[in-house]
Amino acid sequence: MTVEPVRLRLDPAPARAVGTTVSILSAWLPVEHLRLGGGTALEARWHHRASQDLDFSFSPGTGRSGSLFLKDFDGIRMDLRALARDGVVAMDSVVMVGTNHVQFMVGDVPVSFVGTDRFHGDPRDEVECQTGVILGSTRDILTKKMYNRLGVNRLATERDAYDFAVARTLAPTDLAYAWSTLTDDMKRNTLAAYRDLAEGENQPRPLALVKPRFERIARQVWQQVLWMMESDLEYVPPLTQGDEDVGDRGEHGH
Repeated sequence: MTVEPVRLRLDPAPARAVGTTVSILSAWLPVEHLRLGGGTALEARWHHRASQDLDFSFSPGTGRSGSLFLKDFDGIRMDLRALARDGVVAMDSVVMVGTNHVQFMVGDVPVSFVGTDRFHGDPRDEVECQTGVILGSTRDILTKKMYNRLGVNRLATERDAYDFAVARTLAPTDLAYAWSTLTDDMKRNTLAAYRDLAEGENQPRPLALVKPRFERIARQVWQQVLWMMESDLEYVPPLTQGDEDVGDRGEHGH
């Protein structure tokens, strides 16, 4: 018997743009090869913070990723020009990096569309409620945040740190997998970056988190994730008051 995937709702900001975005992307790639990931997919599962953008990737499928496209890259470029001219995407928002990374804005919602060499788990059992696009796995999202953004590009963002800290309780096995993909050098660099950020945590700074559900972590996000990583994930950041001794509570996601 075929089991229908669970349909999950997005935060209102990206939800306003998801239909238009999928319509655009489906002209370039079959919808079944699209994955909606990033903090948006985690928010749909955990409701832990508001997400403000849409991160799509496409699966390698069989053969090379480029063979999946319904149009060549010149055709995609022409589509984007027409969409900008018609006001569907913001005129000055289109960025094309190589042949597998496209960025644009639908209204005030940033959209990223990126090719990937592999997925770290792809269960395909949860989809976005309006479009039916498959949500990327929690393991894949955390690994890309930790390995690509943090380990390779050394981009320590407040949103990613908050996601890691929350994942310690809500998806501990997936977080451990993501942490295990970092080399020793990457881990040392990550800890050094978080120590520097934790030292300045009490200084005024722009608020990068939108509607964080877990205020205890949000108020001290750099220090909490630093303690967690220094302990090789033994320390569990407290989600709420009184959770100092909380242990693993099972997982939501994959």
